[in-house]
Amino acid sequence: MTKREFKEVNMRGQGRCILELGKKLCVILALTYACLCLSMRLSVRETSYAEGECMLYYIVNADGMKGLGHSILMVVDGEGRGTVLSFNGMQRSLSESLMGKSGIGKLSVGVMDAEETKAFLGSGDLSLEGDQLADNYDMALYRPITREDYRIVLEQVLPYREAEEGFTVLYGKWVTEEDAAEKAEYRRALEQMAEDESLPLYQIYTNNCDHAARMMASPVDQDLFDYTYGAWRMTPNGNLKAFGKKAEKWGVMELGEQTLAERILMFLVSF
Repeated sequence: MTKREFKEVNMRGQGRCILELGKKLCVILALTYACLCLSMRLSVRETSYAEGECMLYYIVNADGMKGLGHSILMVVDGEGRGTVLSFNGMQRSLSESLMGKSGIGKLSVGVMDAEETKAFLGSGDLSLEGDQLADNYDMALYRPITREDYRIVLEQVLPYREAEEGFTVLYGKWVTEEDAAEKAEYRRALEQMAEDESLPLYQIYTNNCDHAARMMASPVDQDLFDYTYGAWRMTPNGNLKAFGKKAEKWGVMELGEQTLAERILMFLVSF
């Protein structure tokens, strides 16, 4: 065997070793992630409840947002009437959002009577006007709250609504303005709003639908407050499961029957 042939054989051998090592690492990583997913599985459990109490629900749609999940918040008053809150991006396109650009978001608010609220919790089917409010939801964490807590949660809507209204007015002026210089000024003002950290901006990685849902509920739940300000997970599915594991005073419920795809997503999406 010549030196050249020996070198070629040696290189092929090294390539096979690297390939085998890569396969083994992939298997180890897959098994590790599967163990993580198993450790985060939630079982249905009840929580204390007295008739006439208000309720707080932190709810996820497992296959929302392309399979990463979508979170909403719902508060129910003492008469059983539900108010649903859903936050999503508005100012930026999906591609801009994926690039990490922040912008003004849209907070959709839907209201149901007691019968409609009960039906939603039984089926998971939501049929309201608003972004992500006509979809099927899969799992919820829930707990009773006081009437004062109920009022406090709904108060958290105000900054979102004010930012949205301010953006809508400014955007309308930008669209209708004919003077080029004035139009450019409105455009700059819109961009400044998108970077104003004093506003509740939508940012797909750091302040998405799930972050907003937890932020609005945090003032009335210390466990959720502590989790929210220390959480590193990005997805609704992952955060609901991680918080559900920690917050034993919250109940866990499934909303209706889940499809096989929804169960797989709820199991696998844990980051």
